[in-house]
Amino acid sequence: MQPSTIGILFCLASMLSFAIQDIITKHLLVGGLPLSQLLLVRYLFFTLFAVMLAGGLRQSVVGLKSAQPMLQLGRAALSITEIIFINLSFTLMLVAKVHAIVALFPLITLVMARFILKEELTRRRVIAVLIGLTGAMIIIQPSSAGISIELLMPLSGAIALASFSILTKYLSGRDGFKTHTLYMGLVGLVLALPFGLFQWIQPSTEQSALLIALAIMNIGSQLFYIKAMDYADASTLQPFNYTLLLFATLAALILLGEVPTLMTLLGGAIIVVGGLIAMGRLAPR
Repeated sequence: MQPSTIGILFCLASMLSFAIQDIITKHLLVGGLPLSQLLLVRYLFFTLFAVMLAGGLRQSVVGLKSAQPMLQLGRAALSITEIIFINLSFTLMLVAKVHAIVALFPLITLVMARFILKEELTRRRVIAVLIGLTGAMIIIQPSSAGISIELLMPLSGAIALASFSILTKYLSGRDGFKTHTLYMGLVGLVLALPFGLFQWIQPSTEQSALLIALAIMNIGSQLFYIKAMDYADASTLQPFNYTLLLFATLAALILLGEVPTLMTLLGGAIIVVGGLIAMGRLAPR
């Protein structure tokens, strides 16, 4: 088997794991557990993973040394912010609709990169952004009353995720992967800890099992993607990241009985096409 094929399989496993996590998250939130509690458990496990990845506590202290510590703090804060927006969105609308809107984030990243990182916004990328916006408008279907609050949730999540991506790209040549991971885990844990403890609700046996499964799957998703990057480059894997939309839609249909609307499916497909054009996988005529 070719290394790139192995990388793609790891990427698909990562996307499937992320999709199932979203289903578990929605089930737990609808079941009455506060989001802060989910975040606390998730970041507790993730921080332990980050420390082990760094090689222990002593190496973790070394790993926290950053060329841009304030930007690392901002990046980590953006990470938990996008998780909050997206997870809360699951309580307001169908999982497929949330993912279709969040799929805009690569195109938002292109526009932000033009102004923040001074990257070139080529004709192909402009076309891709316009196509993506068309897909978003099909999903959102704005009226004269404007965009509803519930739609602003996943849109805000997409913007936060794009901002996170910009900072990740900026810091990638300045700090190592272990530093990124340690800051994400520790900052997320510190922010989630007071709210999670204050709002803690004693979970049932089923909820406890799902909380642990959610945290472990989150780590598994990260490991799968790390392995994917070991076998294939980012440009090869990027198109397969869009399978998250497919997996999440199917998982929500099978496990939650959520049937997406035709407009959600159509708009989501158009956004994916825009993303593929931006990556050069499809050529606009």
